Amino acid sequence: MKDILVSVGNMLSAATHNSFFGKIAISIGAFATAYFTPIIGLLFACFMCTIVDLLYGLKVARKAGKKLTSSKSWTGTLSKIRDEFTIITLGHLIEHVIGGAASITLLSGGATVLICLTELWSILENLNTLNPDGPWRILSGFLK
Repeated sequence: MKDILVSVGNMLSAATHNSFFGKIAISIGAFATAYFTPIIGLLFACFMCTIVDLLYGLKVARKAGKKLTSSKSWTGTLSKIRDEFTIITLGHLIEHVIGGAASITLLSGGATVLICLTELWSILENLNTLNPDGPWRILSGFLK
């Protein structure tokens, strides 16, 4: 085991030209990768649902004749994505602290499901506005 640690230390020294800050940067990158790898699919699902909601929201705004400003749309969308990612990563942190290395993604997965269902509902509202005669008209009583 000691030989492996010496080999890793020698490799880090060679890769960073024996720079202390280089070793710290590589270590932080390794820990971040290990932390985010299990939830990258969840983050991607939320990101895609939010972007699709943005696109349909822009179509509804164009149909309503509202003036579209990219800064307002992107500012709101980026803050929504930031908040969604924060909720998922905090849920994963709680899972990791409580469950350790063998943790399941109950909190982060559940948060992702709720976020994606909310975005899907917003997409259905936008589709109902764009085409009231579509297959979602069954839900039109519940949609705004």
